[in-house]
Amino acid sequence: MKKNQLLSLPAWLTAVPFMLGLAVMGPVWADEQLVLPEPVVADLDLTPAEVVVPPLSQAEIERLIDQRVEARLQAMPRPRYVPATDILPPQGAILIDTDADRGEFPFSAALSGFVQLRWLEFARSSTSWTDSTGQTFPVTNINTFNLNRFFITTAGHVVDERLLYNITIFGTTDNGLRAPIVPIGFGGFKWSEAAMLAVGMTQVFVTREWPEAPAWQMGVERSMANTFFRPGFSPGVFAKGNLGDRTLFYQAGIWNGIDGGTLGSLRKGTSMAFAGTSWWEPLAPFGLGYGDMSYHREPALRLGLGGCYGRTQELRVVGGNPEDTLIRLSDGTPLNRPDALGGGTQVDQFRYHLASVDAGWKYRGWAINFEYYFRLLNNFVGDGPFERNSVYDQGGNGYVSW
Repeated sequence: MKKNQLLSLPAWLTAVPFMLGLAVMGPVWADEQLVLPEPVVADLDLTPAEVVVPPLSQAEIERLIDQRVEARLQAMPRPRYVPATDILPPQGAILIDTDADRGEFPFSAALSGFVQLRWLEFARSSTSWTDSTGQTFPVTNINTFNLNRFFITTAGHVVDERLLYNITIFGTTDNGLRAPIVPIGFGGFKWSEAAMLAVGMTQVFVTREWPEAPAWQMGVERSMANTFFRPGFSPGVFAKGNLGDRTLFYQAGIWNGIDGGTLGSLRKGTSMAFAGTSWWEPLAPFGLGYGDMSYHREPALRLGLGGCYGRTQELRVVGGNPEDTLIRLSDGTPLNRPDALGGGTQVDQFRYHLASVDAGWKYRGWAINFEYYFRLLNNFVGDGPFERNSVYDQGGNGYVSW
């Protein structure tokens, strides 16, 4: 191309209104450099260094224009969808995200959720079972459709980008249409990646598998081992964050009980549940969930542990909600059932201790995960005498996936 020769741009660019000046006047060469007309410079909001540049090819000019168009489109306020990945948690549809730097009120809101539909058919091989109290119960066949879980979540910040909120509506049809729809979520202040303090209705953090959302489980449900040992949901105050350049993570807090959401105002006494979990990712970010959906090209390792202690009253729940905690003996007998710890006994309160350890490895689509639990129930209070002073159980789960 010779000096001072006009450039003709592709015809489709003339459809963009603020590009018309560029298509008509065109950039010109002067002293071996490309000089853009002043209206084009002003409209494209170019920096001084971009006004006069070394000679550019037609493809490079088009790429520069495409970049500016994309930047303008991204700056337009409109809902957009940020999908879930196994590295970053899902944000969903971002409904609003104001720009505080422009003097707008700081506020953001994203909407997400999921529905778990289930058809459960169970054909019995035994007609009855007998628990540790000697009572015999029938085993029935099951054939049912359910909305096993549905979550609708809105989350974001308000007043300050560090003041975060999460409001989730959770429900299930497992125990009938009269089952309540319950709110969970939190409000908190995030000083940095290292520390956030929040209050709300959440899981009692102990095991690895329990805080993971159902959408990130290896199967359609959490494992039977985790469900047997874990605590439940409860109102409480907690802290979470990461240290050591995002290699050491923690979350810990104080809750009303191991299942304070079920007890509500009927809880007895003033005892709380204390729980926490931490894990180390020394090689690379491990990501969410158990499978290596992001296909780690370098090995990723996770090592974790957790613990919980709580003075707990008997949990009189029927277990119809998939997230309820029902403390059982290893043969399935609910601890609060009369005669569970001997004839004429009835447990009213007990101490709950739980410890867990876990390890995970991901590499090139392969993943190996393992978790082991240790649970001790003791200091029983109620109608006795009890045939045991304590109940100790242990167990675990493991997954191999590709």
